[in-house]
Amino acid sequence: MLYHANITIFAYNMKKLFYLILLLCFMCTTNVRAAGHWTSGWGTSGSLSGGTGQYLPFWAHTGHNGIVPTTSNALLTLGAGAAYSDSNGFFYESGCNFAGWLASVPNGGMTVNGAVDRLYVSAGWKMLRAELGIAPRQREFGELSITGGNMMWSSNARNLPGINVKADWIPLFKWFAIRGNLAHYKMNDNRAVTGTMIHDKALEGKITINSRVSISGGLEHIAQWGGYSDRWGAQPSSLVDYFRVFFAMHGGEDALDTDKINVLGNHMGREYIRIDWTADRFGLVLQYDKPFEDGSGLRLLNVPDGVWSVKLNLKKKSFVNEIVYEYVNTTWQSGPFHDRPATLEEKWNQDPSYSYYGRVVLRGCDNYFANGVYNSGWTYSGRIIGLPLIGGLVFDKNGRVTDVSCSRVRAHHIGIAGNFTEGCPYKFKATCSRSYGRYGQSDKSIFASSPLQLSMAMEVGIQNNLTRLPVDFWVGVYSDLGQLYQDSFGLTLKVVRRSSRTF
Repeated sequence: MLYHANITIFAYNMKKLFYLILLLCFMCTTNVRAAGHWTSGWGTSGSLSGGTGQYLPFWAHTGHNGIVPTTSNALLTLGAGAAYSDSNGFFYESGCNFAGWLASVPNGGMTVNGAVDRLYVSAGWKMLRAELGIAPRQREFGELSITGGNMMWSSNARNLPGINVKADWIPLFKWFAIRGNLAHYKMNDNRAVTGTMIHDKALEGKITINSRVSISGGLEHIAQWGGYSDRWGAQPSSLVDYFRVFFAMHGGEDALDTDKINVLGNHMGREYIRIDWTADRFGLVLQYDKPFEDGSGLRLLNVPDGVWSVKLNLKKKSFVNEIVYEYVNTTWQSGPFHDRPATLEEKWNQDPSYSYYGRVVLRGCDNYFANGVYNSGWTYSGRIIGLPLIGGLVFDKNGRVTDVSCSRVRAHHIGIAGNFTEGCPYKFKATCSRSYGRYGQSDKSIFASSPLQLSMAMEVGIQNNLTRLPVDFWVGVYSDLGQLYQDSFGLTLKVVRRSSRTF
């Protein structure tokens, strides 16, 4: 029957839908008025990266959309894009980027691989937009931030294929506006639950105090669902199950017992509050970005966990143009205990059929980005999708992530960007972190000693307006010093060629 139609139709018909939207966009743009204009461009880059250890330092491979290998490598990318906009508010955008690399293997030898970094079409009108394909997500805090401003979606992992419909700030009143999105993604990587789907939606509001100050905040809900597990079998994926996931409801009769008791799938997300202040000479942003893994986090029982950020932009370009400072804390997780034995009085008032009969649920041990059924957790292609300091990934013999063994971290992070001179920009990042593993871990765990780590990066560009050559050059120097990673230094040499035109 129709209401049992499998939602995986999105995956099976993605290619057909891609070509359909591409055709519709072409039909629209071939009939536009002269008031509109096109911008097209292409770019390519080549880089060589090497280090003194088996693996490259943390910042040499983190924050590049998951396409930079963790070992010494030669990387080549090639991409192109086109965009259109007109005076009526209609716009269209498409883009592609492909990467291929030759990378060393820790035990000796080399491997050749590649990935599709971007392949998407997007169209919209004024504040409304629809995206289809493998599209990058917006990162409002930029490359200096350890998360990009959203601790659930950093630039650590590859972009996901799917559909995303979103609205930018829509004013409801002179002083109040809303924005949000609704997305469906498919995880087509090598993982414990193959074919896992992702439901993602967000709703945010912004209060404008005056022309200089605004306060915004919102909630984003993410759920992993569907797919097939070697251990648990096929997970519910009907249209009815989609609505159960959408509204975070209990699973149906074909769901696992845990999903019948709690909610269908692996649910998580973020809550944030942000203050923007725009002055004559600078812009200042203060943000608190907090994760949640279940109802306790949603009810703020895991405060002060999250990423606390300060971002300063100087409007006059100089030696220092931008500074980002972030404090990361994910150690509380609503407390160290999920449940405890019930007293005789508490047990007397419980239903014997209750799954936690004889126990009192305290709702601690949130263990961010990990899950008992969706064992690969909040990862994609072997990389954490969100805050990259959460990790300690465990792989099986088939190369699949089966566990996230470190979700409790504290860190201080700073990023600085500016220009040594015109045509010579730089970016500096330093992250000092301490990793605590997770509650209930073995005393033999590498995280039992709470290792301290310092990771740094210095990247300097030499642009074509300085050299008069048709390419830009980048040199990156990286280091890891501490107790978590092997002490190492790394070097990256990169050449970038871009070209664009407007007509």
